[in-house]
Amino acid sequence: METQGIFSALRKTYSGISSQMKRLEVISENIANAEALPDKNGKLYQRKVTLIKDSIGSGKNQFGQEMSLKLRSSSNKHLGTGSTFSSKGDPVATPENTYDIVNVKGEKIIHDPTHPRADENGYVKMPNVNVIEEMVDLMATSRAYEANITVMNAAKSMAKRTFQI
Repeated sequence: METQGIFSALRKTYSGISSQMKRLEVISENIANAEALPDKNGKLYQRKVTLIKDSIGSGKNQFGQEMSLKLRSSSNKHLGTGSTFSSKGDPVATPENTYDIVNVKGEKIIHDPTHPRADENGYVKMPNVNVIEEMVDLMATSRAYEANITVMNAAKSMAKRTFQI
Protein backbone atom coordinates (compact mmCIF):
# COMPACT_ATOMS: atom_id res chain seq x y z
CA MET A 1 0.00 0.00 0.00
CA GLU A 2 1.36 3.39 -0.97
CA THR A 3 1.64 6.25 1.50
CA GLN A 4 0.00 9.36 0.09
CA GLY A 5 0.84 11.88 2.77
CA ILE A 6 -1.28 14.29 4.74
CA PHE A 7 -3.79 14.84 1.95
CA SER A 8 -4.68 11.16 1.94
CA ALA A 9 -5.41 11.32 5.67
CA LEU A 10 -7.54 14.43 5.19
CA ARG A 11 -9.47 12.79 2.32
CA LYS A 12 -10.20 9.69 4.39
CA THR A 13 -11.24 11.77 7.38
CA TYR A 14 -13.49 13.92 5.21
CA SER A 15 -15.07 10.74 3.89
CA GLY A 16 -15.70 9.54 7.44
CA ILE A 17 -17.18 12.89 8.46
CA SER A 18 -19.49 12.89 5.43
CA SER A 19 -20.66 9.35 6.18
CA GLN A 20 -21.39 10.20 9.81
CA MET A 21 -23.26 13.36 8.80
CA LYS A 22 -25.45 11.32 6.44
CA ARG A 23 -26.03 8.84 9.24
CA LEU A 24 -27.09 11.69 11.55
CA GLU A 25 -29.54 12.92 8.88
CA VAL A 26 -31.09 9.47 8.53
CA ILE A 27 -31.38 9.00 12.31
CA SER A 28 -33.04 12.40 12.72
CA GLU A 29 -35.48 11.56 9.91
CA ASN A 30 -36.35 8.30 11.68
CA ILE A 31 -36.94 10.08 14.99
CA ALA A 32 -39.08 12.73 13.28
CA ASN A 33 -41.27 10.03 11.70
CA ALA A 34 -41.45 7.69 14.71
CA GLU A 35 -45.10 8.57 15.34
CA ALA A 36 -46.13 9.10 11.72
CA LEU A 37 -49.40 7.52 10.71
CA PRO A 38 -50.05 5.87 7.37
CA ASP A 39 -50.76 8.28 4.54
CA LYS A 40 -54.04 8.36 2.59
CA ASN A 41 -52.91 5.39 0.51
CA GLY A 42 -52.09 3.36 3.62
CA LYS A 43 -48.33 3.60 3.06
CA LEU A 44 -46.38 3.62 6.32
CA TYR A 45 -42.99 5.25 6.91
CA GLN A 46 -40.21 2.65 6.84
CA ARG A 47 -37.22 3.00 9.14
CA LYS A 48 -34.02 3.81 7.26
CA VAL A 49 -30.49 2.77 8.13
CA THR A 50 -27.17 3.88 6.73
CA LEU A 51 -24.82 1.07 5.81
CA ILE A 52 -21.26 2.31 5.81
CA LYS A 53 -19.14 0.44 3.29
CA ASP A 54 -15.56 -0.67 3.71
CA SER A 55 -13.40 1.93 1.98
CA ILE A 56 -11.53 -0.74 0.03
CA GLY A 57 -14.33 -3.26 -0.25
CA SER A 58 -12.00 -6.22 -0.39
CA GLY A 59 -12.45 -7.60 3.11
CA LYS A 60 -8.70 -7.35 3.74
CA ASN A 61 -7.35 -6.27 7.10
CA GLN A 62 -6.99 -2.63 6.15
CA PHE A 63 -6.27 -1.44 9.69
CA GLY A 64 -3.38 -3.89 9.94
CA GLN A 65 -2.11 -2.75 6.55
CA GLU A 66 -2.26 0.89 7.57
CA MET A 67 -0.38 0.19 10.81
CA SER A 68 2.36 -1.74 9.01
CA LEU A 69 3.31 1.13 6.69
CA LYS A 70 6.91 2.21 6.82
CA LEU A 71 8.16 5.76 6.43
CA ARG A 72 9.34 6.54 2.94
CA SER A 73 11.28 9.40 1.47
CA SER A 74 9.32 12.30 0.05
CA SER A 75 8.23 12.10 -3.53
CA ASN A 76 5.71 13.71 -5.83
CA LYS A 77 3.40 10.71 -5.26
CA HIS A 78 2.58 11.97 -1.77
CA LEU A 79 0.29 14.66 -3.13
CA GLY A 80 -3.00 13.07 -4.17
CA THR A 81 -4.75 13.94 -7.39
CA GLY A 82 -8.24 13.79 -5.90
CA SER A 83 -9.20 10.76 -7.96
CA THR A 84 -11.16 7.89 -6.50
CA PHE A 85 -8.41 5.33 -7.19
CA SER A 86 -4.90 5.10 -5.85
CA SER A 87 -1.92 4.54 -8.12
CA LYS A 88 -2.23 0.79 -7.52
CA GLY A 89 -5.84 0.79 -8.69
CA ASP A 90 -7.39 0.41 -5.21
CA PRO A 91 -10.55 2.42 -4.64
CA VAL A 92 -10.14 5.37 -2.31
CA ALA A 93 -13.06 6.28 -0.07
CA THR A 94 -15.04 9.30 -1.22
CA PRO A 95 -18.26 10.59 0.33
CA GLU A 96 -20.28 9.29 -2.61
CA ASN A 97 -19.19 5.67 -2.29
CA THR A 98 -18.92 5.14 1.46
CA TYR A 99 -22.56 4.54 2.40
CA ASP A 100 -25.91 3.16 1.27
CA ILE A 101 -29.31 4.09 2.69
CA VAL A 102 -31.62 1.11 3.09
CA ASN A 103 -35.27 0.90 4.17
CA VAL A 104 -35.98 -1.64 6.90
CA LYS A 105 -39.33 -3.26 6.24
CA GLY A 106 -41.72 -3.78 9.10
CA GLU A 107 -44.26 -2.07 11.30
CA LYS A 108 -45.35 -1.81 14.90
CA ILE A 109 -48.91 -2.64 15.77
CA ILE A 110 -50.21 -0.83 18.85
CA HIS A 111 -53.50 -1.52 20.59
CA ASP A 112 -55.32 1.80 21.07
CA PRO A 113 -59.08 1.53 20.45
CA THR A 114 -59.54 5.27 21.11
CA HIS A 115 -57.25 6.28 18.24
CA PRO A 116 -59.13 7.70 15.21
CA ARG A 117 -57.12 5.52 12.79
CA ALA A 118 -57.60 2.28 14.74
CA ASP A 119 -58.98 -0.69 12.83
CA GLU A 120 -62.09 -2.64 13.90
CA ASN A 121 -60.01 -4.56 16.50
CA GLY A 122 -58.52 -1.38 18.00
CA TYR A 123 -55.02 -1.74 16.50
CA VAL A 124 -53.04 1.09 14.91
CA LYS A 125 -50.14 0.54 12.51
CA MET A 126 -47.07 2.61 13.36
CA PRO A 127 -43.58 2.88 11.82
CA ASN A 128 -40.96 0.35 12.91
CA VAL A 129 -38.88 3.06 14.62
CA ASN A 130 -37.71 2.56 18.18
CA VAL A 131 -36.80 6.02 19.49
CA ILE A 132 -34.51 4.63 22.21
CA GLU A 133 -32.54 2.63 19.65
CA GLU A 134 -32.33 5.68 17.42
CA MET A 135 -31.03 7.80 20.31
CA VAL A 136 -28.32 5.22 21.06
CA ASP A 137 -27.35 5.24 17.37
CA LEU A 138 -27.36 9.04 17.48
CA MET A 139 -24.93 9.10 20.41
CA ALA A 140 -22.61 6.54 18.78
CA THR A 141 -22.69 8.43 15.48
CA SER A 142 -21.95 11.77 17.13
CA ARG A 143 -18.97 10.16 18.93
CA ALA A 144 -17.67 8.81 15.61
CA TYR A 145 -18.15 12.25 14.06
CA GLU A 146 -16.19 13.83 16.92
CA ALA A 147 -13.42 11.24 16.51
CA ASN A 148 -13.12 12.08 12.81
CA ILE A 149 -12.93 15.79 13.62
CA THR A 150 -10.17 15.04 16.15
CA VAL A 151 -8.21 13.08 13.53
CA MET A 152 -8.62 15.90 11.02
CA ASN A 153 -7.40 18.48 13.54
CA ALA A 154 -4.40 16.28 14.40
CA ALA A 155 -3.54 15.90 10.71
CA LYS A 156 -3.78 19.67 10.19
CA SER A 157 -1.59 20.24 13.23
CA MET A 158 1.03 17.80 11.91
CA ALA A 159 0.99 19.56 8.55
CA LYS A 160 1.52 22.93 10.22
CA ARG A 161 4.40 21.55 12.28
CA THR A 162 5.96 20.07 9.17
CA PHE A 163 6.15 23.51 7.60
CA GLN A 164 7.87 24.88 10.70
CA ILE A 165 10.79 22.46 10.42
